[in-house]
Amino acid sequence: MTEALFYITTILTSAAALAVAWGIFLHGRRFDGEMALLRRFAAANFTVLAAQRTAVCYTVQDGGVEILASLPLVLLSIVMIITAMYGTAAMDRQHHKNLALWLLMLLMPCVFLLAHALMKVSGNYRSILSWNQLDGFRTAAPLAYYGRGICVAILLVFWLLAAGMLTEAYISHRRGRATRVIDEDTEQRDGKVRCALAWALAVAAGIPELCLTGFAPHIIYNVLILAALAATTAGYVRYARFVSAKISGRLASLQIARRVPLLLAMERGGQTAWGTSVAQNPFFNGNATLDDVAQALGVRSADLSEYIQKQGVNFLAWVSDQRLRYCASQISSTNRKINEIAASCGYNDLSNFTRAFKNRFGISPSGYRKQNGAD
Repeated sequence: MTEALFYITTILTSAAALAVAWGIFLHGRRFDGEMALLRRFAAANFTVLAAQRTAVCYTVQDGGVEILASLPLVLLSIVMIITAMYGTAAMDRQHHKNLALWLLMLLMPCVFLLAHALMKVSGNYRSILSWNQLDGFRTAAPLAYYGRGICVAILLVFWLLAAGMLTEAYISHRRGRATRVIDEDTEQRDGKVRCALAWALAVAAGIPELCLTGFAPHIIYNVLILAALAATTAGYVRYARFVSAKISGRLASLQIARRVPLLLAMERGGQTAWGTSVAQNPFFNGNATLDDVAQALGVRSADLSEYIQKQGVNFLAWVSDQRLRYCASQISSTNRKINEIAASCGYNDLSNFTRAFKNRFGISPSGYRKQNGAD
């Protein structure tokens, strides 16, 4: 049963990796720029990952899984190298454009792939099904013992080099982010960085898997990779929608919808996360204009006007509705006094606030609080 589950999860993982690889590659053809880089890396990385998971299936012998199998180990190292290259590119490093670095990083894994093929063809390859068996090869099959040890040691150097590249790029990325305006582009870049780092950790978790015999560690690792592939697919869909919206001009609408609740929460103004300075929150200023609100939101007045028109209301009605919605959320989710909320949101007369609130929600502020369960 365990062996069958091992084969099922491994085949599913390989198929899913190929589907994600070429799904992203084919779907991303409509986009240029950073998306072109993403689709090439996705196709290469997940295709090698699929090959690596398939190779694990061929290491099963005598009811167990070979440890430190050279083919899965080398392929996993290539996945790690590609992941590191993409991760550093996402963090504004240009290592992926350095052909000499690619040759340096991939030379030894390719040499080991060739050596593995020669050992297989010549019949000199030795499968290791336990650590005790490996120790026995020291005298019985020194080529298998020392050759496998040298292979692992050299690959470990490249793993450490890849980890160092990622670490250096991440430190630089965090320093640069501290002075960067936090907008949608920045958040999308951060998402790609998080994805690359998560994949680096997921790939690194494959090393202990290859050091353990038995089927259970491989099944657990397959489930981990399947979860990572699902998360990657969801992240790609979000990023593709963002790029599509940016190209089509719909990005402003997405920005407005996202930023309005954040601006409303800044009752006393201040510096927004997207880089605008708000001396007084325009939503709570009865004399605010369309230009005032657009400036605070960091969008063009024409984009804000178009956004409001699509909702079928005029500017004043939209501002009033957003303000009352914010007041309602404060009443239902906080213990603040109602008169305090009204005053903070620009209603100097409590009776006027109560009347406007009742017209909008059909119930008084105090009744709304009771109805929505706030203490």
